[in-house]
Amino acid sequence: MAGGHASGVLDIWHVAHPVADLDRSVTFYCDQLGFDLVGRDEDATMRQAFVSLGRGGFCIELFVPLDESAREAPHAPDHLAFEAADLGAYRQRVFEAGLPVPDIEVLEGGMKHFQLRDPDNLRLDFFQGRAGYETHLASIR
Repeated sequence: MAGGHASGVLDIWHVAHPVADLDRSVTFYCDQLGFDLVGRDEDATMRQAFVSLGRGGFCIELFVPLDESAREAPHAPDHLAFEAADLGAYRQRVFEAGLPVPDIEVLEGGMKHFQLRDPDNLRLDFFQGRAGYETHLASIR
């Protein structure tokens, strides 16, 4: 690809995350973090549910393998990172949904952050101020 990036050509659709209990994970992401349930599917190999940040937005495919791959150790991503327009308001919403939420910390470039774990121990990072952090990163190249 010319220029080395896919800006305008590709966008992230979803990240697949193996979970131990599909219903528990759907409840966590939808009822506590505010995602929308796009839908569920099941075949001989897996049960899955897609949760998203709005129609056509970023999705997480939560899945439970049912075939021989269920005996293998799951391969989860290291973490998922999200950016909020108002991290304080989002933190309050999550707190009111019943989750213990750490205080917001301020990182390099003024970016704000807090971190949670999902029911399968996947790290979830919530940020505000990505542009300031990217400016900081560009200054240390």
